[in-house]
Amino acid sequence: MQLLSAVFFSQAWLTEIHEFAHQNVVIMILGNKADVSHERVVKREEGEKLAKEFGVPFMETSAKSGLNVELPFTAVAKELKHREMKEPNEPKFQLQEYVNKEMKGAGCCRS
Repeated sequence: MQLLSAVFFSQAWLTEIHEFAHQNVVIMILGNKADVSHERVVKREEGEKLAKEFGVPFMETSAKSGLNVELPFTAVAKELKHREMKEPNEPKFQLQEYVNKEMKGAGCCRS
């Protein structure tokens, strides 16, 4: 029941963002506690599925280990900067691709 309610809450929250937030809002779904899978409320697959449904990037983080703590902030900042500086014919910044590339390059030693 806890998993279902967490996913339902997330869906309702994302729907409200799409309805009421400014059109240019940047949305990412972050799953926390990547370092301790037994404490998760929502499984990684569920987070990825929800992000795909809403067309937003997904990544997992760990406040305890520092895994991917800075990356979402950097990615959102790059997205906002790109939107501000973008020329009319320039391709859109691919937030999910940037996150994926940075996570692949993280290896064992990046926080």
